[in-house]
Amino acid sequence: SFRDEPLSGISIVLLILLDIFIFTNVIIGVEGETAKVPRVSYHFPLDCTKHFEKVQTEYSSFEHYHYGQSRAAHIRPHLNEHCKELDKRIARLSGDERFGVNLERIREIESTLAQNKRRLGEISKQYNTRLFERIAQMQNNAELQDAKSEYDGIVMDNTELKKEREAVVKITSFEGYESYSDYVEKNKEAFFDAKRSYTFWQPFKAYAHMLVFILPLLLFFGYFYKRARSKALKAEEYNPVVKIICAHISLILALPLVWYSLGLAYHVLPKTLLKRLVEFLVEIGLISILNYVAIFLVVLVFGGLIYWIQKRTLIKKQAVIIGKDHQRLISWSQCFECDYKIDYTKSFCPFCGVKLHEQCLHCGEQRVRHETFCSSCGEE
Repeated sequence: SFRDEPLSGISIVLLILLDIFIFTNVIIGVEGETAKVPRVSYHFPLDCTKHFEKVQTEYSSFEHYHYGQSRAAHIRPHLNEHCKELDKRIARLSGDERFGVNLERIREIESTLAQNKRRLGEISKQYNTRLFERIAQMQNNAELQDAKSEYDGIVMDNTELKKEREAVVKITSFEGYESYSDYVEKNKEAFFDAKRSYTFWQPFKAYAHMLVFILPLLLFFGYFYKRARSKALKAEEYNPVVKIICAHISLILALPLVWYSLGLAYHVLPKTLLKRLVEFLVEIGLISILNYVAIFLVVLVFGGLIYWIQKRTLIKKQAVIIGKDHQRLISWSQCFECDYKIDYTKSFCPFCGVKLHEQCLHCGEQRVRHETFCSSCGEE
């Protein structure tokens, strides 16, 4: 509302558009800050980790699109130092002209083998179910003979292709392979120690970067919201638009704060305990109890939010009522609700329509509301 006047439809639409704009920019800002601490899958990517898990000897292990002759010109800044160094050594290894030729030939062989495998499956599926029927009916079946010839030809082709693949120069014979394998073997333990440490601390660092972006804005808009709200409760002059906008922005800024806090709590909590609990419930056939827990928690959260919102609304209304000096307003013949000058001999305020009188509990006579003592019997 704007000074107790409900917002118009256009104002509500503008407020929603403002919320969407602020929310989008807050998310972009938070992602930009947390990107300074890359996720584990970015800092220790799979194409790097697999080399430290085991020294690779196949061309296919170096076939990832990050590698190749142009790899040296493209350095991924978010990589761990071990992965960056590994990239350099793989770039030197794959920079050999023979590497590209052999890799392309192996790709062609693998592609042909895959096509042959599919065709063999088609032939088997097509003729196995009818084989005995055709043999029983006809002594010279040209169709089956052709299929047999094709099948045998593909099998022989596969044998030749596999021999050719085996004859391709081994990647272990390349000049840079020894440097690559030595580096992997010597730094394997350090790599996984660094990965374990980074996996544990990354959520904390990301949370800190999120706070760097969120807290200044939250404090700024939260201050102006609290200032406007304080003036409203004291019935002082304030700008309601500032209060509305600051309230919305503060809520939007609180969303990523809550989300990252929950994520950090989940990271810190012992996941093995939760895993064992789920496994135990599955084992005894009471997995449905998790649905009960989920329902209970959701009801508790939403019920708590509703209670908190309604309680704050009631306290706010009571504070506004208490904040007014009703006796002073009545003594000056001003309406205790809207403050306009009125005649208290009438039953209702002509400006706001509030009821001015109520029945005294002691004598039953009509008395002005908010008076401390009844003017008819003098009782409190």
